[in-house]
Amino acid sequence: MGETIDLGRRIELLSSDRRCHNISIGLYERDVAGTPWFCAHTYAAVDGADQRVAFITDTLRVMMGLDDVADGSGWLTCPCGTSHPRAIKRGFLDLCKLETGASLEPMPLTMHDKKAECELSVVGKGGGVYEIQAAADTPAAQRRVKALARGFLKVCEMQSVEGSDTQVAFACKTNHDALMGLLFFRAMNVRSMMAEEEMAATRGVLSAPSQQE
Repeated sequence: MGETIDLGRRIELLSSDRRCHNISIGLYERDVAGTPWFCAHTYAAVDGADQRVAFITDTLRVMMGLDDVADGSGWLTCPCGTSHPRAIKRGFLDLCKLETGASLEPMPLTMHDKKAECELSVVGKGGGVYEIQAAADTPAAQRRVKALARGFLKVCEMQSVEGSDTQVAFACKTNHDALMGLLFFRAMNVRSMMAEEEMAATRGVLSAPSQQE
C-alpha cells in the first residue's frame, strides 16, 4: 500500500511534468498557527523525481521569494506571513517549466514592452506599494503603464491605490519584489493568461482517487 502523507490542502497541480518523466507535482498548503506553509510534492517514485521536487522548491525560494520555515522540513512560507494564493499558484506553474539545474535568480523588475515601444518598470515604494513607470512619455507608453497596473491587480490580487491608476499594493503591506518580477510578463499579457486558465479548467484534471479533494 502507498504511504499516506498529511500535506494539507493541494492548491495547484502540474498534471504532467515534461521535464521529468511526465510525473505530476502538487503544490500544497497547510495552516500552522495561523501562518500558511507551502510545499511542492510528488507521489511518483521514478528516477529523478526527488531531485525535480528539490529543484522546484529552490525555484520557489529564489524566484518567488518564499522563506524556509524554521524546522528545515522543506516547507516554505511568505515573508509577510500571509497567503497570496493566485500569484503563488500561477508562479508555481510557470516555474515548473524550468529545466532541472537551470541557473536561478530573481526576475528583473524592468522589461521591454513592444506596445509601449519602451521599457516598463515596477518600482517599489515601500509598504507593499508599487508604481508602474515607463521610460518614455508617449500616449502608448502611458496606456501600457495603466494596463500593466491593471494586470498586476488581477494576477497578484493586489489593491488599487486611491488617487492613482499607476500604483498597486499588496494588502499585507509587505514588498514582494521577487514575486512581482516573476509575474511581470503575466501581468503584461493578463488576457492570454486568463484564457489559458479557463481552457485548463474546462479540460479538468484526472488524478488518483486518493489525491482528489
